Amino acid sequence: MPAAYIPLGEAARLSGRSPQALKAMADADEVFAAFISGHYWFDPERLPERPPLPEEPPGELPELMTAQEVARLFRVHPKTVTAWARQGVLPYIRTLGGHRRYAAESVRRLLDEQHVHDPREEHTPDTQKDGEP
Repeated sequence: MPAAYIPLGEAARLSGRSPQALKAMADADEVFAAFISGHYWFDPERLPERPPLPEEPPGELPELMTAQEVARLFRVHPKTVTAWARQGVLPYIRTLGGHRRYAAESVRRLLDEQHVHDPREEHTPDTQKDGEP
């Protein structure tokens, strides 16, 4: 094999494609690759061009919040926010690191739907039962 050939990961990085996409292209004979001992090897001179970037960014990205930030708004423990996410109450996305992030708009919508109950308001003079001092 010529010394100029590069492994799949490096070829993917140089071509701006995922390794899976580059493998599929090689299997479909859309790009030349040598398959040796179970590994794909690519000639950097024959790699496909990088796909063009979109001309306009696709709108504004949503503001993302951590579980800690959401928990502060609801006055709950961050694990409660995680439980809400698992139950489907609060939609989330995962970061590349595997952490959950919550769109601020979804959090605001849930805040509007929920009536935040403040226990300090229970025993104000206006809410006492008849006969209680």
